[in-house]
Amino acid sequence: PTSTSSSSSPLGCSLQGSPQPIICLHLTLSSVSSSPTPTILMSSFTTSKNLLFGLPLGLLPGSSNLSILFPMYSLYVLTELIETEKLYVEDLGLIVQGYMATMASQGVPEDMKGKDRIVFGNIHQIYDWHKDYFLGELEKCVGDPDSLAQLFIKHERRLHMYVVYCQNKPKSEHIVSEYIDTYFEDLRQQLGHRLQLNDLLIKPVQRIMKYQLLLKDFLKYYSKAGRDVEELQRAVEVMCFVPKRCNDMINVGRLQGFEGKITAQGKLLQQDTFSVTEEESGSLSRSRERRVFLFEQLVIFSEPTDKKKGFLLPGYTFKNSIKVSCLGVEKHFEEDPCSLVLTSRGTDGNTTRFVMQASSPEIQQAWLSDVVQILETQRNFLNALQSPIEYQRRESKSNSLGRNMQSPTASAPGLQPQSSGSYVATVFLSSVLIPQGEVFVRLFLLSACLHLRH
Repeated sequence: PTSTSSSSSPLGCSLQGSPQPIICLHLTLSSVSSSPTPTILMSSFTTSKNLLFGLPLGLLPGSSNLSILFPMYSLYVLTELIETEKLYVEDLGLIVQGYMATMASQGVPEDMKGKDRIVFGNIHQIYDWHKDYFLGELEKCVGDPDSLAQLFIKHERRLHMYVVYCQNKPKSEHIVSEYIDTYFEDLRQQLGHRLQLNDLLIKPVQRIMKYQLLLKDFLKYYSKAGRDVEELQRAVEVMCFVPKRCNDMINVGRLQGFEGKITAQGKLLQQDTFSVTEEESGSLSRSRERRVFLFEQLVIFSEPTDKKKGFLLPGYTFKNSIKVSCLGVEKHFEEDPCSLVLTSRGTDGNTTRFVMQASSPEIQQAWLSDVVQILETQRNFLNALQSPIEYQRRESKSNSLGRNMQSPTASAPGLQPQSSGSYVATVFLSSVLIPQGEVFVRLFLLSACLHLRH
């Protein structure tokens, strides 16, 4: 057949001019996934998972106009995103409309009462949002692909519901493992499901990791098509950050034996596996593998435990910790670029050294940078607490000189911005060398200074 009219795609691919022979291009999922340039096959039809395109013969691979295919590759990735989203919503429906609905109507065994909420976490919230809103918004992007990036950027906060889900995931896995071969197996057979419950409950974790991969593919082809990708790059950053937070929360949730409140330790800044040697009073322990978590208020050393029951990931057993108020660091990177030494000041005046061997210089540098920043922030905050008026005078002078300096209170772990513009100070008072009777007076003065400043 021939074409006599111009046409355009929402991705900016337009075909104009005199009648030209048209050939149908059929992009297959396997070819797109396995090679940087998808294999192109002739076809006369399309299915829900295969996208059909019409191109003039002169624009086939091998011609000088090959770049016109890149918008179509972008559209194919978008189609894959939508199709896999539909399957994801169906899987969530098996949990919400299957397991949860059945358990609500039939009741649960006596020894499981109260545990069902832990099993499913906030998955109902995730299901409702994807089914009632997000899937539809993705489908609209076919007509306006430029809106895809904004869809992820503007819902960054909403997507943090996955962080909540992942934080609960280790507890959920523990309960499911107790009933997977009994109660939940009976339910699976009753519902006629192929997958076990634990296979379905891992779907949200897999999905939040998948978005970044699809967005990166979309970004690659969109960029080659000559489109503006600034917002897409931001969207990719968002969808790399959210899964990292999810992974962090899963690992923190697997930590056993820590008697404190983990949520009171501030933001989790770093977590990695090190070979750690402890040195106290001149005696060295043998090197041990430790999973180390760096929070704003605490460093936690834990021992990795073995996997349990196949589908469970490793857990961690608490071994030691360092309060930030007692934390110190020794810079040994000149001797060994993978070595980092943290110190802990004891109440008896003794110091314990933790010699940490990282797997790469990059990990060592990232940790060193964050630890130094924590200590600097703490030092600035304590100086401000001890001499609030002098601190305010220095800050005012700095601002009058036009220096673009960030106030230490802006990022201090112990200071939280309030809607009124003031700050609430929460600090380990035991670490501040001020007579206890003066602490509250100085806190008041600091608060007053900050309130006036803001």
